[in-house]
Amino acid sequence: MDLSVIIVSWNTKKILRDCLASLAAATEGLTVEVFVVDNGSADGSAEMVRSQFPHYRLSESGGNLGFSRANNLALKEVTGRAILLLNPDTVCPPGSLTRLCEFMQRTVDAGIAGPTLVDEAFRPVHTYGNFPAIKYHWLNCLDPQRTWLPHSLRTASFGCIPTMDASTQPVAYVTGACLLIRREAFEKVGLLDERFFMYFEETDWCLRVWRAGFKVYHCAEVQVVHLEGKSAEKVNLFRLAQFQASYRLFVVKHYGPGRVWMYRLAQFAEYYWKGILRWLAPGDHNKNRSLARHHFTIAKLQLKNNLKPQPPI
Repeated sequence: MDLSVIIVSWNTKKILRDCLASLAAATEGLTVEVFVVDNGSADGSAEMVRSQFPHYRLSESGGNLGFSRANNLALKEVTGRAILLLNPDTVCPPGSLTRLCEFMQRTVDAGIAGPTLVDEAFRPVHTYGNFPAIKYHWLNCLDPQRTWLPHSLRTASFGCIPTMDASTQPVAYVTGACLLIRREAFEKVGLLDERFFMYFEETDWCLRVWRAGFKVYHCAEVQVVHLEGKSAEKVNLFRLAQFQASYRLFVVKHYGPGRVWMYRLAQFAEYYWKGILRWLAPGDHNKNRSLARHHFTIAKLQLKNNLKPQPPI
């Protein structure tokens, strides 16, 4: 088997259908197995897969297990030489996944590879990034718009959006929306860490792949459409709290528990200052106030010692 594709879905019936319908042309020339793990959807997603894509392997988890646990259900059964984690809010253009697998095959040191992610207008969106560092938050606090800092600092960020003419290169991590891992790398690093309910599980996986002696690549020659967060946007407050909980877990796991307060302080300064600037900004009053409240919410989360977000059901 050339490729195993795993898609975890939670109440994304329509976009999941579009994603699944794109796979045949995207994987032309490959032998493929597709696993769909339904995380307790209430919108008929499982029934749609069962009736319209009967040749795909459907697993119903029985509840919202989160990204890592649900993917692990399928990861225990895959047989492909390469394994693709794919979000349901993606559409893969014809030949895209075939080219991504070909890149993996000819790049012998690649343990993980991800394409350029683009929106519906084919404009690049968050695709890869650097491992978390406190400096990124302080830089955002000093220059929120990144307009006057030196170029080397202006582009330093946890999350990165590639340019249209970007070159293929090693990166710290690629996002889990479309992440291809080599079988040999997977066998070395093992399953996703299930303590990450959502967010940072792919960052953790990429760091473990680097430490196992492989590289992680942004494959700029391949594009995949990502509609970004169509499941998560339905539960915004949970999403914000879960991101922070997973962030702290990543810091504790890889940098030590003594560093968490430093990250919380830096984020509080960044988002409180951003909130003030947005509140006072000219222009669209309602939009600015809404964004300001968003920033203030993130800042306030830094004041909570115990974040225990309750997953939506």
